[in-house]
Amino acid sequence: MSATLIVAVDDDLGILKLTQVSLESAGYSVLAYDNPYDALDELKEGLRPDVIVSDITMPALDGFGFYSKVREITELRSVPFLFLTALTDRSNIRRGMTLGADDYLTKPFAREELVEAVEVRLKRIAELRRPVEGMVRARALGAPMVEQNGERLDWDSLKALELLFYLLEHRNGVTTFEVAEALWPGKSESKASSSFHTTLYRLRKAMGGELIESANRRYYLHSKFRIEYDIDQYRQLSIKAKESNRILDYSRAIDVYRGDFLMGFDSTWVEDTRLSIHADQLTLLQSAAETAYEQNEFEASTRFFQLMTEHEPFSETAWEGVAKVWEARGEKAKAAEARNKLDSLFASEEW
Repeated sequence: MSATLIVAVDDDLGILKLTQVSLESAGYSVLAYDNPYDALDELKEGLRPDVIVSDITMPALDGFGFYSKVREITELRSVPFLFLTALTDRSNIRRGMTLGADDYLTKPFAREELVEAVEVRLKRIAELRRPVEGMVRARALGAPMVEQNGERLDWDSLKALELLFYLLEHRNGVTTFEVAEALWPGKSESKASSSFHTTLYRLRKAMGGELIESANRRYYLHSKFRIEYDIDQYRQLSIKAKESNRILDYSRAIDVYRGDFLMGFDSTWVEDTRLSIHADQLTLLQSAAETAYEQNEFEASTRFFQLMTEHEPFSETAWEGVAKVWEARGEKAKAAEARNKLDSLFASEEW
């Protein structure tokens, strides 16, 4: 018996039998139900098919209602769902596709059409469940960007992109509730959970494979997922610079910072992380500037203090540092200019 299991639901016993025989002759295992509620009972008890094929017009519960109830079961939110329908009304077909169904076939259908539709969906799911291959580079500082094997990825869903960075910032794993609170605050638990699994599917689709695994109801980046993340690099280089106190190490860390964290995203968790990294960069710049000043590396010190003023324009410490270094370099006019610049900034702010 095939390891691939298909659940077929149709109140028309003739069509149900045809569906079952067609799929079994192609090598699939099929469980057939003439009542959608009977199928739901089994699914709620733990039945986990690889594909679900359902009629739309059924008296007990129509196919749309059956689809919605199936998607309420967490483990079945990404299982391929195909509608069989005698309806020629395009609005009903559109409704099914809008709900999220993967495909539909209009009755009467040929055996080959049904088998092909199932095979296409199974192949696509298999591709998405393969661990992501190759090297991935993710950039969160400045305009977010993800590259895979040197090619920049396009994103149909910005929430999927945000989910990737959320997982990168939470390597110890997250629960569905934690993700929902971060990305969809205010939504009901069921709607947030549904959004999470839909976004998870879109993330797999964008990346071309599986990059998330779950254990003990927590979700993690897959252990085989290889990624270069600029925030990881920034944090590691920052630690090294503080330990070595070498100007070159400070420069390497500082240069990784190309802009604020995930520019263009405004979720609370993003803003909190952004503020934290922004503050880290300010501290790093000040340490670098003071270290260079103490080592009489005035040109480097000037650069670091100048970068501080760009990073935090209203920082008295930054502008006074610029002035201090210019004075040490014998440039009193430039020192005065730096102090005047700070005064003018505060004056314009008050105005």
